[in-house]
Amino acid sequence: MKKIAFILSIILLVSVSCNQGNRKSAGKTTTPPFKQFELMELWSTDSVFLIPESVIYDKVRNVLYVSDLNYEPRMKDGNGFISILGTDGKILNLRWIEGLSSPKGMAIIGDTLYAADVDELVLMDINRGLIIRKILIDSVKMINDITSDPEKNLYISDSDANRIYKYSNGHITNWLTVGLNAPNGLLADGERILVASMGSMDFTSYDIKTKAKTVLTDGINKGDGIAYTGIPGYYIVTDWFGEIFLINPDYTKVSLLNKKAEQINSADIAYIPELNMLLVPTFNKKNIVAYKLVEK
Repeated sequence: MKKIAFILSIILLVSVSCNQGNRKSAGKTTTPPFKQFELMELWSTDSVFLIPESVIYDKVRNVLYVSDLNYEPRMKDGNGFISILGTDGKILNLRWIEGLSSPKGMAIIGDTLYAADVDELVLMDINRGLIIRKILIDSVKMINDITSDPEKNLYISDSDANRIYKYSNGHITNWLTVGLNAPNGLLADGERILVASMGSMDFTSYDIKTKAKTVLTDGINKGDGIAYTGIPGYYIVTDWFGEIFLINPDYTKVSLLNKKAEQINSADIAYIPELNMLLVPTFNKKNIVAYKLVEK
């Protein structure tokens, strides 16, 4: 009997120990080893732009294009223009292409630069530096950003009408008309379109084929620009009011920079992985600031 009692006590101790171990493991939370970053300023231009809203990198020519909406974001006043900026911050041509009204987001396909201009998609010949076509969009209110996919389709946000249009083979159609709340920044990312919204203040994705919506990150305030860092899983999203967020692979966000107290806006950004350079149009401060993304 003593032997049996001893064996039973050993079994009981082992069982209790295992259960305690299971409870400890279940209660333990682990944080993925995400990379940690900070922004280091590289250069800043003089305040010579007239409300710079967007910047885009031309990899072929190694220059930057800046859209100057010239004060009135919704007015058809014909005073908007596109500037050329060197990657060192030197202004190469402030009024390179004129004759636009309030250009905002841009995209490049081949030798054509596209700009969202109030109610028109403007096509510009990069080699000749001139406007070649303006396409009026029906029932538009205020188009804002543009992104292009590998098939050379364009997706264009209409922040006021809560729509996303698609430009394909010379024609513009309504691509998405439901579930949007002041969409602004767009980024084609594989089989999905990423959207930063000013109204719902979130960072979402839409499946290109099914248009299924997934909310990735909320609380980004007045969502504006989106950029991919070139590091798998890491994106940068701006709040127009002046904050820049890093989005981690699990879609948690980290504030990289906050200029709200200084009233320095952060509009439609561009990121150049080859140069590790983030370009930020400051809107009302009328300049472009370049930062280096530094891993801690």
